[in-house]
Amino acid sequence: MAVSRRQFNSLLYYAAAASGFGGLVPTARAADPYPVRPVNVVISFAAGGMTDTVGRLVANELTKDLKQTFVVENRPGAAGQLGTEYVARKPADGYNLLVSATGHVIGPAVQKVAYDPVSDFVPIAILARAPNLLLVHKSVPATNLQEFLVWAKAQKDVPYGTAGAGGSTHLAGELFRTLSGVPMVHVPYKGAAPAVNDLIAGHIKVAIQDSMSATAAIAGGEVRPLASATKEHSAQFPNLPTLDESGFPGFDLYTWLGFYAPKGTPSEIVAVLNKEANEAIHTPATVELLRSLNCEPGPVLDPAGAAKFVAQEVKKWRDVVKTSGVKVE
Repeated sequence: MAVSRRQFNSLLYYAAAASGFGGLVPTARAADPYPVRPVNVVISFAAGGMTDTVGRLVANELTKDLKQTFVVENRPGAAGQLGTEYVARKPADGYNLLVSATGHVIGPAVQKVAYDPVSDFVPIAILARAPNLLLVHKSVPATNLQEFLVWAKAQKDVPYGTAGAGGSTHLAGELFRTLSGVPMVHVPYKGAAPAVNDLIAGHIKVAIQDSMSATAAIAGGEVRPLASATKEHSAQFPNLPTLDESGFPGFDLYTWLGFYAPKGTPSEIVAVLNKEANEAIHTPATVELLRSLNCEPGPVLDPAGAAKFVAQEVKKWRDVVKTSGVKVE
């Protein structure tokens, strides 16, 4: 089910309406049930992209279900590293949480960061996942991957936009550059939304973005998806070829979103958030909404399962970094 740009923008406006809270808050007592005051949820990307949209949906549901305000705060930059480092330094009291994308586990492999994705955070839940897509502006004379390769290799260079340096879309682009020989030149943005906006405007001709962030642009016809960077066909784009089947075997890089708390956050609080977040993301209405936006809910995992998933992803992306040779200054 595709949505128009107007519908997509309306969703974002609705989701953003829950943000903003001021005033004094009561001091928590040991016997009080969690939460007794507003909870700050840092989203490590700019407004408008997949991380922001899903993060706000979950924050809105938690606000309703736990009868306390979950305040969204966008702290974009460095493929999510700025917001992540900010939360890592916050008290582990359940009132400072993080929603971040795949760059959370990639960061330490490509640059110097002030956190460790395993030892400095407790994974609460895996919220959503979406395929990364190779996208081109409608002016590019290519309607499929093979035509793109011919066109791209004839260029002096091919700038491509992503949600930021060190994220899954950046790594997908650099691995594609390494394997294809296309003279790709990375153009990082502070989130998927500004990158997609520049692609729509034609300021860049190529982008690699998660499918959710590109929903409105694809529906509006401004950009064309040429291939999915995943091994399996996307349920949302069943006829779109994958890079794996198009001459790049084993290519399987997608964007996923994690929900985290600083290490040391009480296990009983993590358990509450895990239960509520899993329920929020898997309500029939939310699942239908996510799928209409070219995204899938994440797996239902308890905190131990979420931690295992994150540890596996750290290893997977470390191997991708080694193959592609990516480094971020």
